[in-house]
Amino acid sequence: MRKMKKLVPILLCIILALSFSLGATACGGDGGADAGGGGHMVLGVTKAMDTLNPLVSELGISFEIFSLIYDTLIRFDEDMEAVPCLAESWEVTDDQLTWTFHLAEANWHDGEPFTSNDVKWTYDLMINGDEDLYLGYMYADYLGGIESIECPDDRTLVIKTEEPKANMLQSQVPILPEHLFSDKSDEELAEWDNPECIGTGPFKFMKKNETSVFLERNDDYFMDPPKLENLTFVLYKSADSMAQALKTGEIDATVDINPDQKPALVDNKDLQIISGDARGFTQIAVNVLEDGNGNPLLRDQAIRYAIEYATDKQKAKEMFYDDAGETGTSFMSPTDKFHYAPPADILRDYDLEKAKAVLDEAGYTKTDANGIRESADGDKLSFDLICIADNTQEVKFGQLIKSGCEEVGIEINLETMDSGALIDAAGAYDYDMFIWGWGTDVDPTIILGILTEDAIETGFNEPGWVNPEYDALVAKQATLMDEEERIKMVQDAQAMVYEDAPYIILIYDNFTQGYRSDKWEGFKQIPDDGTYFYNMTAINYMNVVAK
Repeated sequence: MRKMKKLVPILLCIILALSFSLGATACGGDGGADAGGGGHMVLGVTKAMDTLNPLVSELGISFEIFSLIYDTLIRFDEDMEAVPCLAESWEVTDDQLTWTFHLAEANWHDGEPFTSNDVKWTYDLMINGDEDLYLGYMYADYLGGIESIECPDDRTLVIKTEEPKANMLQSQVPILPEHLFSDKSDEELAEWDNPECIGTGPFKFMKKNETSVFLERNDDYFMDPPKLENLTFVLYKSADSMAQALKTGEIDATVDINPDQKPALVDNKDLQIISGDARGFTQIAVNVLEDGNGNPLLRDQAIRYAIEYATDKQKAKEMFYDDAGETGTSFMSPTDKFHYAPPADILRDYDLEKAKAVLDEAGYTKTDANGIRESADGDKLSFDLICIADNTQEVKFGQLIKSGCEEVGIEINLETMDSGALIDAAGAYDYDMFIWGWGTDVDPTIILGILTEDAIETGFNEPGWVNPEYDALVAKQATLMDEEERIKMVQDAQAMVYEDAPYIILIYDNFTQGYRSDKWEGFKQIPDDGTYFYNMTAINYMNVVAK
């Protein structure tokens, strides 16, 4: 899941993406007086939904809203285990190659019946559609390894796979209505606005404008409908103005408070503020592509090690993230069962003397008049580091990295740009280093896949790192049905990345979120150390109710 990246598969999007500069005003929920007792919740966001068409969407906020309008075959419960949704039950053959899903009786929001053909059409399009259009690319990686899909009847779906498919029950692909989509070509689908946004989900789409998205409860939902009657997502031009709106009651909840705003909010008795595990990380991406446009000196592992040793991650966590989250090492956060924890003897904690020793041993002993080290050929260890201009925490982190690196003889030229410009630079491998972030999935396959060789062509493999042994492990782990064996292989793959350091994982930064506890009840952190929103479930949207 990407925090902020344009070409990304689904959960790589879950954190958030491109900034919008529009303002908004709204009135918060009124305790349900005119909403049938369930309430009308107004949720503040600082990112705008990009499109109503899931096939071409790119952003985390869009994924969140689509998960309320469209259903998937399965959903996740509070422990992130697969539970029924459009699939009421399922079984798999002894050879783990044939899955049979028994489907619920449900209707689309326009009254048409949902059938197994809707699932087949959706999956087939994402698997076999025009490869240049990337239709459904936020979701398509969930479907790897599927060989065929059959529909014996309207309520039965049979999926056959080439090899055992470990993440079959982690798929978050939204099932789309064949009767509304299938009469269009791939090219037409890539341009279609999908203005009615018809799903089977617990909420119906009402309307969308420049600052707001309006949803209403689906009273005919095939499972228990939400308690909320209406839900509105309202865009704010800044996190500061959104936090102020939460304090004054203009909105009822918010998904992304800046960590430095938390101290001013936590003592308000009318608010409940949390910092929850967001299943993601912030990292330095280092351009190591052999024919890329980055500084070739960065292809030397020793320099990458020295930069990490010179980076005080703990200080940054304390100063810029309200001491929330955990300092970073590998792809999965410490709360994830797949997490790889580097042993103490190879852990690259902040240590300026080790940074200097690594550079000395690699031969970077000569310095210029300013104390910047040089290679044997006289090339200075001088590198550009790009940060997103409106991401306060990451810019401050960049300044801290710059300071630490200069103490060991590495010059960092800090540059800021907007996310769109960084997307272009990253896609062209026209950079030295940048700070950005990814969100991770319940299943590890997608996040591991961003560093495979195939992902260079699609732009997901930002460092341009190539390791055939790693690629083989990523492919193999996706076929392992034994959980312990799979965990070991996923950790081995992460260890390879940590050893070579094309990414320097800075922090597993939490999401700071909050709601008006004087007006609402029923919120839960999901899982126990997680978040209210952006947790890959609809549980809070389904269960919260006005007091």
